[in-house]
Amino acid sequence: MYGFDMQCIYRVPPAIRENNPKAYTPQMVSIGPFHKARDAGKEDSIFESMEDLKVKYLKAFLNRTQVPVGTFVDTLQNLEDEIRRCYAVHIKYNSDDFLKMILIDACFIIEHFLRCHTYGDWQGKDPVLLKDWMQMQIWRDLILLENQLPFFVLEQLYNIAGMNQEFPTFLQISFNCLKHVGYGTTSCPTESPKHFTDLMRTSIISSSKFVPREQKECKGIKHVYSASQLREAGLKFKVSPNENECLLDMTYSDEGVLTMPILNITDNSEVFFRNILTFEECHLSYDTNSITQYLVILNFLINTEKDVNVLVDNKIIVNWMGDANKVATMVNNLDSNLAVPRFNSHYYSLCDSLNGFYENPRNKYKAIFIHEYFNTPWKIASTVAAIVLLLLTLIQTICSIISLF
Repeated sequence: MYGFDMQCIYRVPPAIRENNPKAYTPQMVSIGPFHKARDAGKEDSIFESMEDLKVKYLKAFLNRTQVPVGTFVDTLQNLEDEIRRCYAVHIKYNSDDFLKMILIDACFIIEHFLRCHTYGDWQGKDPVLLKDWMQMQIWRDLILLENQLPFFVLEQLYNIAGMNQEFPTFLQISFNCLKHVGYGTTSCPTESPKHFTDLMRTSIISSSKFVPREQKECKGIKHVYSASQLREAGLKFKVSPNENECLLDMTYSDEGVLTMPILNITDNSEVFFRNILTFEECHLSYDTNSITQYLVILNFLINTEKDVNVLVDNKIIVNWMGDANKVATMVNNLDSNLAVPRFNSHYYSLCDSLNGFYENPRNKYKAIFIHEYFNTPWKIASTVAAIVLLLLTLIQTICSIISLF
C-alpha cells in the first residue's frame, strides 16, 4: 500500500469533470498511465500516430545523448516506487510495461522541448514544428492534470543525459515552451514543481507581490458586488500600468479605484484554469489555493456580459473569444462543484473594501439611482424626457405667474 505523502497527479473528481469533460482529456498526445487505455485498438487514430512519433523521438534522444538506454532504465527502476506514489490511484501496469511507458513519454517530452529550444535547427525537419496548431495542441495536452509525469523524473533523465550542461535547466526550458499556453505566467519559478500543471500554477504565483508565503489567518467571503454595480456606485477600474504584473496582484485604493492586471481570455483559457483549479482542489490546503481565490473573486465581479464589458472597456480583460456572454459563462462555470475557498488576508481586505465602498450610503443610492433610471437606452430616454417635461411645466408655471403681474 502506497502512502499519500507524494501524491500529486489526480483523477479529476466526477462532479468536477462533468462540467466540461473535454477540458481534462488529451486531444492529441497521452502522457502517463491515465489515458493509455483509450488509445488501445484505435488504429489510424491521431493517438496511434503520436505513439509512433514518440518512439522516433526516443531514438533521436538516445542518439543525441549517446547515453546507453540501460542507464535510463536503471534510473527509472530505482525510482519506480516513488513514481507510482505520485499517482493518486493504483497503477495496474506491471513493472516492465510501466517503466517502458515512462521512458518513452519522458524522452518524447524532453526531445520535443529541446527541438523547440533550437527551433532554427529543426525548422522544416520536424513534423510537429511544421504546424503551429499541432505544437499548440501538444502543449495544451501537456498541462492537463491527468496527463502528467512527475517533474523529478523528467529532470533526472535530462540531467543524466547531460543536457543541463549544454542547454538551460529543464525547469527553464519547460517554462519557455509551456508559457505560450499560460495566462499570467510571467516568470519561471525558482523551485521545481510537482508536474507541468503545477508549473503553470507556480509560474503565476511566484511573481506575485501580494500572495502571502506563510498564511496565518484566512477568512470567508460569500459575496462581492459585480463590476457593473461597483461602477454605478462610482468605483473606478484601472488596468495595471506594468504589462508583466502578476495576474493575482489586484489592489484597491481608498480613492475608490480597483487596479487589476491584464487578463487575456481565449478559447484555451478554460482548459488552462480548470486544470489548475482542480489541482488546487485535490492537492492543496485552503490557505495555498491562490489561483482559486483569484478566480472566485473574478466570478464575483462577473455575472453578466455587462460586467465583462466593464472590464473590457477598462482594458483589464482582452477578449479574444469575441463574445462577452461566452466569457461570462466560462468564468461563472469555472468554480462549479469546487469547495468555497477562504481568502488570504490581502484578498479578504480587498473584497471587504469593495463591499464597503458599494454599501456606503452615498455610493449605494447613487448606484440605485443610475440602475433605476440610466442603465438602458430606453430608461435614459424616458428619464431625459421626463426631466424635460418637468422643466417645461415649471417654465410654463413661472410664465403664468409672471403674466399675472
